[in-house]
Amino acid sequence: MKKSNVALIPVFTLITLIFLVCSGCVSSDIISSESVSSDNASSDEDDGSAGESSGSEPNQGNTASYEKSSPYLYWEYELGDVAPENISEGRSNVQDCIKYTADGKYVAVGTGKNLTVLDVTGKNVLWKKTLKGNISDLSFSKDGKYLLAGERSTDGYIYSMDAITGEEISSYRTADDLGTGTNPRNQPCIYRITTADDAVYIAAGRYWKDPGYGLASRVYRFSPDGTLSWKLPAAGNYDLSVNWIDSSQDGKNVVFSTGDWTNSLETGAVIYSIDKNGNLRWKYEIPPLRPYFVSTAIWHGLDISDDGSMITAYTGDGRNYLFYDSEMRGPGDGKSEWHFEKYQSNVTAPEELEGSVIYTYGENAKIATESEIFYLTGATLPAYYPGNVPMAHPLENSLVSCDVETGETSWTYSLGGRCTGIFFSPDMRFLVLPVGKDTSSGNTQFHGIHAFDSRKSGNGNSKLLWKFNTEGVVVNAAISSDCTVAAVEVPLKLKSGDVTGKHRLIIVR
Repeated sequence: MKKSNVALIPVFTLITLIFLVCSGCVSSDIISSESVSSDNASSDEDDGSAGESSGSEPNQGNTASYEKSSPYLYWEYELGDVAPENISEGRSNVQDCIKYTADGKYVAVGTGKNLTVLDVTGKNVLWKKTLKGNISDLSFSKDGKYLLAGERSTDGYIYSMDAITGEEISSYRTADDLGTGTNPRNQPCIYRITTADDAVYIAAGRYWKDPGYGLASRVYRFSPDGTLSWKLPAAGNYDLSVNWIDSSQDGKNVVFSTGDWTNSLETGAVIYSIDKNGNLRWKYEIPPLRPYFVSTAIWHGLDISDDGSMITAYTGDGRNYLFYDSEMRGPGDGKSEWHFEKYQSNVTAPEELEGSVIYTYGENAKIATESEIFYLTGATLPAYYPGNVPMAHPLENSLVSCDVETGETSWTYSLGGRCTGIFFSPDMRFLVLPVGKDTSSGNTQFHGIHAFDSRKSGNGNSKLLWKFNTEGVVVNAAISSDCTVAAVEVPLKLKSGDVTGKHRLIIVR
């Protein structure tokens, strides 16, 4: 992939800043700013109006929202009190979910047991309801008629609801398949809901630690109205974790993986490709990365292109793979087009520093175009647990672009804080990265939203459209095809004991 020499234009001039602040388009605690990260070439209320407030809108004329020189706060909606995040801890305790309808008109937000659907254009609440458990994932059907929701609870329900009224159409209790526990951590959880044209595919599971680590997982296909089509395995469970599932747009090629995120069962990860009837098409096994790990797992690092032709896998330990579906003839017959056997600086591999071996976790992967794949790295962790982390891994909390043809890194973009995923618009043009805590340095200046145009040429800074800073940390986000971002901010407790930010939905354009 060629690298562009075009520099990023500053997000706004002084005049634009004065206009936005004076007109009320940005609140005093939020300001958009130009990117402070660098690019390296090669190398979880009451009535609907209770929490609402909105900024006035600048005159956009005929200019599309993604062409504006700076973002502005279009609307904010308070989501209720939550305990502040601790800046010194790792993953966020708040696991809020957020999803747009395909047309960008409505957005669904799940926070704890509370589910809210909002009309973005009208700036009003469509409906609210409380589920039985904490909402773990959401997805609208492709036609926008249904909202699918999953929870972590004693029952582990999957719900199908009318997207406009909130009426429950059906529910499915996964605890009947997976078992359950008294400890919330060990209860069944709906990890991932992904929708195809006329189907919904779901990955669900649970784990327990007594007397030793145990895992149980299942994969499901439903119609959008919640009618069960099939489940895998048909009897019993996978005794491994299935944290992610993805599908081609037509639903005819579905991929998921089994693995062991506990790093205790001494097993590899297996990628499965199945058809719409649940029949095996092909599978591929990834062995553990020894001597550092005895097991392999894929967290959210599995993605298939819309047409089903390409699949990428990104293991938690940092290895990345590419598969051309046409070459995967049957179980074990195909092979990865590329992966890194000898780790280089452009791969998130374990590195020995000051007597300790550290690595940055493989968080997420997305096939952006026919020629580019994005990988998202996480926080720095010790390869041998427990162990020391003397310093941050060079590629901690970064977006890494790889060339499809060679597998080599084209550029990297440092986010500065933990990011929960790479979220694309329905047309696959725009992507948003929600940036949260920097646990390594405690720096709060990176919190916010980064919006990119994947069709722009060049590196990360060249593709960056705008950046919107927040005082709290952003734990989840979604982006529409007109580049309107919906994100969830949560408050943060600083090392000083002070709390900054608040729990709210923000709509940024």
